[in-house]
Amino acid sequence: MSTIDDRTKLLLSSNFDKLKDFKIAVIGLGGVGSIIPLVLVRSGFLNLIIDDFDTVDITNLNRQLAYDLNDLGKPKSLVIRDKIFNIRKNLNVLTLNEKIDDNFNFDLLNDCDYIIDCIDDIEAKILLIKYAISNNIKIVSSLGMGNRLDSTKVVITKLNKTTSDPLAKKLRYLLKKENIDISKLYVSFSLETPIIKSNIISSMAFVPNASGLAMASFAIMDLLNLKE
Repeated sequence: MSTIDDRTKLLLSSNFDKLKDFKIAVIGLGGVGSIIPLVLVRSGFLNLIIDDFDTVDITNLNRQLAYDLNDLGKPKSLVIRDKIFNIRKNLNVLTLNEKIDDNFNFDLLNDCDYIIDCIDDIEAKILLIKYAISNNIKIVSSLGMGNRLDSTKVVITKLNKTTSDPLAKKLRYLLKKENIDISKLYVSFSLETPIIKSNIISSMAFVPNASGLAMASFAIMDLLNLKE
């Protein structure tokens, strides 16, 4: 009988069985992060933490592929939980609806093998990165994906290799103040220069989801030691 994992096993062979033992936290379930739990579960991961304090808004639907009209007003983390359980039933998922700040219980993340950081807020992002690095948890962080259109320009690189990204510049500065070695932090970064400048960040589905897919792929390769 065919299973959901048949084609994945052809690609990963013996590495596939390792995925079920890893635990990944996806923090931020918006334009970049909402697609990631769905991809991870389809790939064979069974242990997840998902967190977002926001609810689904009509303005999300042009780019956040996990959501539709039936989800409006619902907490994003609960929507994602329901959707991934419709892909696999044998999941172990901690579902959080909390903001990452000084009051967040970071101990919830201490048994994670990987953290995928899709947070927009710079202060929350720094808290999460500091926690991961100080606890020797692997992490990859998203940078600015708004005001861009070319999904082919999204890459995974080190933070110290990024250019022409205001969020990256600020993150580099603040992490250096915290004595964090930015040459060891992997980030999802767009080589595309923003095509417009606006106080309200513009976005379509292409670039944010390319970033989310790139981060999920990178995490899998990193965990399985397949990274070049």
